[in-house]
Amino acid sequence: MVVESAAVVLRTQRFGDTSLLATLYTQQFGKCTVLAKGARTVGSPHGAALEVPNHIRVAFYRSPRREISLVRTAELTERFGRLRVSLEHMATALLIAESILLTQAPDEPNSVLYALLLQALRGIEQSETPPFGIAVAFLLRLARLLGFAPSLQPLVSEPGTPLILRSDDGALVPPQQGYRGIVLQPAEGELLRTLQHIPLEAAPLLALRLPEAFRLIQGLISYLEHHLERTLRFRSLDLWTICSTSPPAPACSAASC
Repeated sequence: MVVESAAVVLRTQRFGDTSLLATLYTQQFGKCTVLAKGARTVGSPHGAALEVPNHIRVAFYRSPRREISLVRTAELTERFGRLRVSLEHMATALLIAESILLTQAPDEPNSVLYALLLQALRGIEQSETPPFGIAVAFLLRLARLLGFAPSLQPLVSEPGTPLILRSDDGALVPPQQGYRGIVLQPAEGELLRTLQHIPLEAAPLLALRLPEAFRLIQGLISYLEHHLERTLRFRSLDLWTICSTSPPAPACSAASC
C-alpha cells in the first residue's frame, strides 16, 4: 500500500552502489526506515531531498510485514540552509535529530513530538547566534513527553556550591555521597530551569557558551539513559567537540544562507 506523509530525515546510510537507506520521523507513522533506489546517482529525484535534517514530503510502499519500505517519491519542503554554513547550527540540529532516532520506537507516531522537532529546527535556522540552548531545551521537553520530566526543584545551598543534576529524578542537589549525576555550577542549574519554560526559539537569547551547553547536554543524556535503562550513544557529540576547537562561522542572513 502506498502511503504519504510529511517527514524529517534523521539519518542516511549508503546501500549498495547507488541507493540510500534513510531513517525518517514521519508525521503520520512515527519513525520508519525507507530505501530510495538510485538516490545516489546523478539526477536522482530523491537524492537532494533525503539529506539530514531536511523536512520533506515522502510517499512509500508500506507493509506491516517489512521493516524497510521502498520510496516512491520524496520532495523537499524545507532545507534549513543556515545549517550548511554553520558548524554550531549543524551540530545542534544533528543532536536533536539523533535524540529522536535513539529514543523513539518504530511505527509510534507522536504529533506533539513531530511539531516540537520542526519548531526546534526552524528555531535553529532563524538563530543568528550559536543555538546550543535549543538542544538543551529540546531534551528537557523530550523527557517530559517520554513521561519523566526532570523536577529541577530549587534547593537552598551555600553560594557558589556546585550542584548535581540527579539521574533518578532530575533534582538539583548539593553534592553528597551516593548521588548519581552530572556536576553543574549554580548558574548552569538556573539556566536549566529557565530553558524548561521559555519558547524554544528564545533559547539562543540566553547565549549559552559551548562548555555550559555541553555539560547540560551530558547531564540530560545521563538522565534519559537512567529512565530508558539503556546507553544512548550520541555520535553528534563528536561534532560538538569539533565546535569547541573551531573558530565560529561568520554570521549570515536567512536570505544569503
